[in-house]
Amino acid sequence: MIRMENLIRRFKDVEKDYIESAEKISKNEQVFNGEYVYQAEERLKQLSNRKYVALVQSGSHAISIALLSHAEKGSEVIVPNYSCPATLSSVVMAGFIPRFVEINKYGSIDTAQIESHLNKDTKAILATGLYGDVHEHNEIRKICDHYNLSYVNDAAQSQFALYKGQNSLELGDVVCMSFAENKPLSTLGTFGAVLTDSEEHYQRIRALRKNGKPSRMEKYITAGYSSHPEEYKAAQLLTSIKYFDRWQARRKEIVQMYNKAFINAGVALRPSPSYSSYNTHKYSIFVDDKFEAHKKLLTIGIETAQHYVDNFAELDWTPKTDENFTITDRFIKQSLSLPINAHMNDLEVHTVIDAVVNNYVAPLNI
Repeated sequence: MIRMENLIRRFKDVEKDYIESAEKISKNEQVFNGEYVYQAEERLKQLSNRKYVALVQSGSHAISIALLSHAEKGSEVIVPNYSCPATLSSVVMAGFIPRFVEINKYGSIDTAQIESHLNKDTKAILATGLYGDVHEHNEIRKICDHYNLSYVNDAAQSQFALYKGQNSLELGDVVCMSFAENKPLSTLGTFGAVLTDSEEHYQRIRALRKNGKPSRMEKYITAGYSSHPEEYKAAQLLTSIKYFDRWQARRKEIVQMYNKAFINAGVALRPSPSYSSYNTHKYSIFVDDKFEAHKKLLTIGIETAQHYVDNFAELDWTPKTDENFTITDRFIKQSLSLPINAHMNDLEVHTVIDAVVNNYVAPLNI
C-alpha cells in the first residue's frame, strides 16, 4: 500500500531521538511543561519571529484559546465555509457564532466577500490557509484594521508557506499552529501552539491553556482548557524541526514529478495563488467524483484523502443562510488529495502518476 503519511518509514528516521527523549523525560520526572516544552517554544519563536509562543494540546484548542484571548463569547467570527472540521467546531465550542464566507478557487477564504458578512456583532476573522498556501493576508489585514476586528491566522496547514516572501507565521494578531502525523511538523498524535507578540494576550493564553490558572501558585483568572503542554510531544516536535528541511526537500521533488506529469496529461490541479509560496502540505487534484476515485485507487493499493466533505452552512446545527456556496460544493465533490509524504520512493510516485493519468482516476480538464 502506498500510504498518505507512511508512519512506519518516518519512525525509522526519528526512532533514536524518540527513545532518547522518553528516557530523559523519565529521568527528569516531569511530563508537563518542562525542558522539552521550553526548548520547543523557544525554537518556534525563532522560526516564526514571534515574541511569545504557548504550546497547547491541539490545533483545535489553539483556535479556541486564540479567539477567547481576543474576543467575547457570543460574538460573531468570520469563518471560511469550507475547511477542516476543527475550524468550525473550535469556534462553536469556544462559545462564538460562526459567519460563513465562501472560499476562492485556491481553497482559502474569499476576501472579496468578507465585508458583506460583517455586522455589529462581528469581532474577529478566522483566516485559514488550506492545502499549504497562505490566504490573502493584505486584504484581511485591511478589513480588520478598518473595522477594529481581531485577526486570527489559522496556520495549521500554511505554516512556513510564504506570503509575498513573508513567513506565514508572522501574519495576524495571533497565530494558531497544529502538529500531527499529517502536518508539516509531524507528531504521533495531535499538538498545537498559539503565537503572539502581545504580552497581555500571552498571559491570558497561558491561563486559558491550564484550566484558567497559569501555574499552581498564580491566581485563578478564568475558566480554561486542560491543554497544558506535554513533554513527549514537545520532544517529537523538536525532532520534526530537526528533520524538516530534509523531508521538505523530498516533498518538493515529488511535487515537481507530479506537476510535470499531470500538467502534460491535462489533469486538473488545485491552483496556487501567485502571492503564496506553497509549503507542500497537501497535493490536490480535481476529479469527477473524489469518493469514487478514492475507492478505485484503494483497489490498486494507493491511499488518498477525501479532504473535506462538509458544507458548513448546510449543517443542521449551524446558522442558516440563503447563500449558495458553489465553490465549496465543487471542492467537496472533486478535490482529492494524493500521497506526498517524504518517504515515498520514485517507483511509488510513478505508480500514483500512472494510476491517475491512465484512467484509474479520470482527469478533469477545467
